[in-house]
Amino acid sequence: MIPRPVVDTLADLTVPGAISLAVGLFAASLVPWYLLVGVDYGQAWRTAVEYAARVLAPSREACRDAAALLILLTTTPKGALR
Repeated sequence: MIPRPVVDTLADLTVPGAISLAVGLFAASLVPWYLLVGVDYGQAWRTAVEYAARVLAPSREACRDAAALLILLTTTPKGALR
């Protein structure tokens, strides 16, 4: 049987609190795995950086295109009549 204070605490959780609790418990459960299994952290970081670069490339290009369009729309051509 679950102790009463635990039930009361879990009953008062909000959605962000429940998500935070779930992520924390999941991360805590992985600690022994990473301590017992040799993990190449360098490779993990390289993989994460490569993935982030691949995901952010279209966003970077869209921002560059938007900036170029903004410059074109806000400047007047040299020698234009006012």
